[in-house]
Amino acid sequence: MNNINIITKTLLTSLAISSVHVAHANTSSDIERIAVTGSRILSIEAESASPVTVLDQEFILASGATDISELLNKLPSMAPGLSSGTSNYNGNAGMSTQDLRGQGTKRTLTLVNGRRHVGSIPGESTVDMSSIPTGLIERIEILTGGASSIYGADAVAGVVNIITKKDFVGSKLNVSAGITSRSDGQKQGFNFLHGLNFDDNKGNATFYVSYNEEDEVNAKDRPYANSNWAYYPNPAHVEKRKKLLAEGMTTEEVTKLTDTDDIPNNLTARRYSITASPTTVVFIGGVAYTFNPDGSMRPVKLGKSGQLFRPENGLTGAQTDEGGEQLGAYEFQRLQVPVEKLMFNNTINYEFDSGLFFSMDSKYVKTESESRLFPASLYGSVPLARDNAFIRPDLGAKMDEFAMTSLPIARHFTEMGAQGSDFSRDVYQIVASLQGDFGGDWRWELYAQYGKATADSTTINSYYEDRWLASFDAVLDANGDPVCRATIDSTAAPRAGNDYSNCVPHDVFKPMTQEVLDYIGLEHTSSQSQSQQVIHFNTSGELLETWAGPITMSIGAEYRKEKSETSPSDVLRQGVGQSYAVARPVVGSYDVKDVFAEFNIPILRDQVFAKSLDINLSARSAHYSEAGQNTSWNVGAVWKPIEDITLRVSRSRSARAPNINEQFTTVGEGFEWLYQPCSQNRIKTAKANVVENCKKLGVNVFTNEDGETTSDIRWYQPGNIVSSGNTELEVETANTLTAGVVITPTAVENFEVTFDYWDIKLDGLIDQFNVATVVDACVEQDSLDNQFCKLLTRQPNGIITDVELKTLNLNQRRTSGLDIITNYKFDALAGEIGINTIVQKLIRRDIQTDPTLDLEPTKGLFAFPEWKATLSLSYENDMFRFGASTRYVGKQKRRENYDASFAMPFETPTMIYTDLTASYFYSDTLRFNVGANNVFDKKTPQMPDAYSGGGNYYLGTDGGLFDTIGRTYFANLNWTF
Repeated sequence: MNNINIITKTLLTSLAISSVHVAHANTSSDIERIAVTGSRILSIEAESASPVTVLDQEFILASGATDISELLNKLPSMAPGLSSGTSNYNGNAGMSTQDLRGQGTKRTLTLVNGRRHVGSIPGESTVDMSSIPTGLIERIEILTGGASSIYGADAVAGVVNIITKKDFVGSKLNVSAGITSRSDGQKQGFNFLHGLNFDDNKGNATFYVSYNEEDEVNAKDRPYANSNWAYYPNPAHVEKRKKLLAEGMTTEEVTKLTDTDDIPNNLTARRYSITASPTTVVFIGGVAYTFNPDGSMRPVKLGKSGQLFRPENGLTGAQTDEGGEQLGAYEFQRLQVPVEKLMFNNTINYEFDSGLFFSMDSKYVKTESESRLFPASLYGSVPLARDNAFIRPDLGAKMDEFAMTSLPIARHFTEMGAQGSDFSRDVYQIVASLQGDFGGDWRWELYAQYGKATADSTTINSYYEDRWLASFDAVLDANGDPVCRATIDSTAAPRAGNDYSNCVPHDVFKPMTQEVLDYIGLEHTSSQSQSQQVIHFNTSGELLETWAGPITMSIGAEYRKEKSETSPSDVLRQGVGQSYAVARPVVGSYDVKDVFAEFNIPILRDQVFAKSLDINLSARSAHYSEAGQNTSWNVGAVWKPIEDITLRVSRSRSARAPNINEQFTTVGEGFEWLYQPCSQNRIKTAKANVVENCKKLGVNVFTNEDGETTSDIRWYQPGNIVSSGNTELEVETANTLTAGVVITPTAVENFEVTFDYWDIKLDGLIDQFNVATVVDACVEQDSLDNQFCKLLTRQPNGIITDVELKTLNLNQRRTSGLDIITNYKFDALAGEIGINTIVQKLIRRDIQTDPTLDLEPTKGLFAFPEWKATLSLSYENDMFRFGASTRYVGKQKRRENYDASFAMPFETPTMIYTDLTASYFYSDTLRFNVGANNVFDKKTPQMPDAYSGGGNYYLGTDGGLFDTIGRTYFANLNWTF
């Protein structure tokens, strides 16, 4: 990352983020015909049968956002997607994506001026929203409802359409800066736009350049996000179980009774694993030991209680509380990744004397970012032999006392630096268009576009797996000097045939030496590229006149080709790096040929209880080179019985074809710490059929002294994930219903309220089972003869060692909800006051992961609260503008069966975040904005899985819905000249 200080960092005062300006795309225009998002038909009224929300440029400008995802992700209709605050963990650091209705980013289609944009994630069509120039945006239109019949595949949940400025004349400069209240996460940047007319105003050209830099925020600098909250057994619950068992009740009877009583089974506390240590830790005789810099042995400094929790679980399960020398779970992770972005954009528009209109838009975006996770670590998976050269007499004596022939060790090797990746990405795109008219009201458009996204990712602070293992296994040679065992004994070589003559023995009881680091250290670079080609033609106009007005139509055809290539490093191809992980090249392409048609049919005009009634019909037939033929369609109606009320309804069938990764990913292997569903902790609260299945798998299941059912398997064990694509995948389809009412009372000027119900049924969902689903579902079935167990490989004692994940059409998902939106503006206090509210109630979100299972409810779980809302207030006059926006996030819990009897707390509290903004209009051409986000500095909920901002369980350690950064300030200066 370059350290370029573009502007002086400004310490900001107390005001800030703007109120959300939201309008609806059913406002008529008597100036020109427009096509609202969700239709290609030009119309004066431009009313949509599906809900369309518009974010205007005032909202964008006042917010100070340099990435439009910062704004969009605050809308209740959006689920957490990628951003600088959520992309540290998943290999796409620095990207921004949108997830409309929580259907997945792959099912939200992003358009620019109604056209597709090249994807930035190799093998997918997902667009990096941060590659769209914020300073060029005129407005953002969000269509919530299936739109594949209009725009093609991927518009399953809806469409985000970014409309950019056209025919701009003059110059605009925006300079911005931001910082957190803890003086980190600095942001700075600028954008400059210049436009001019030429050839007697027949042509217009614009040039845009922007640069933005955003610094990292480390989780260790936010104690509330690095606080290691965990559940632990409630002593009162344990005592009650003991008492009931002593009275003769069966284990099943006791479990049933205590799982429904008023005593929570679990409480929460801060717990730190003794393995999370910057110095080597061993566990002998129920005591945890670590080592001083000189290698001498001492007990681990426990937390403030001085207690070692769960010592019976050994090295990998024992815990201490806060105040000890153990590190937090997010000690090395980032709550905000650093991003540096340079962007160029050029547009040319020209109208010929014949009426033919030509336009060309070209862009280039350069992005650099990085992710950081843990340093290389051991959790007891590499034991040292008793004859290890560095086992000193005091440690050896302790091992002999307990007859230990090997010694498991644990440590974070902080000297190696945090592991992660450095990313360098480039996006190019050019679009050329011709437009014209014929036959009076008919318009036509022909455009062609080409886009390409490339990326290099360099894995840093990693190591050669065989050298790593060989260096640990040190013995004394004939001269009494430490050497790697593999140097003098070829049978001890971690990989047969490799040369270990230069192996450097590693004394794990002292800080790592530079010689060891040089021997085992490794960096390697992989590359990816993706291209998109589109040729599109459409024409629209009036087909014929009826008693209620003209029937209008649009017809067209489109050809699109997507190609992607992922080239792993030689290290990954050969499987010589960390954990011997193997990745193979993924090369694939597909094309799709579409024809489509849309009709708007007026039925009634100016009749009793029918001020207007229109029917909208659309259909698209698509042939995918890999997935075959598919048809999408939409039927909608807009009925205005009186001037004050508009009713709208639409029913659509949308589709998403499998992307290149889902089809062509070749078999790859990767190491992971595998969750064990029959582990000692998990089985304590398991149902009876799970316990019986674990026994059948060979797990040693027994009852401990507290009367709890447990086992001798640790919660996590090292293993492999084997994943692959599937060229036999079919298109996934969605049946979507939206129905709503828009009330615009003529008695109250500038007031509008809308109610919209939506229902999405997604069939043939394309995805892989996640690891947790596979391992849990195997033992949760009535029989072990199920599809999940077939994906697992186990040791004779029941420990899972391998999980096979293959992309499949995974059944269905059902989601529905209600949106309530109000807008009101009125004159007061020598200015204008605006009030906007957006409320979403999630009615259902049910997922089926297996045809043999019922739909499972997930409403109210992490990332999908039942209620989300925003309330925005603004005041504006000729000189000032003030705004306040409040975001409400409802209660959430980890699993459906969490309740007051299971745990306390079992759900997050409601969270309310408030943002403030202020603008000063020095003149018509000069404006200054300041603002503060999360002005009350609300922390993340302090409960397991949520304290780190993990409001989205499916995003792992990502921020999800909760603000992990805290209060931030920004300022920007806008000058038009």
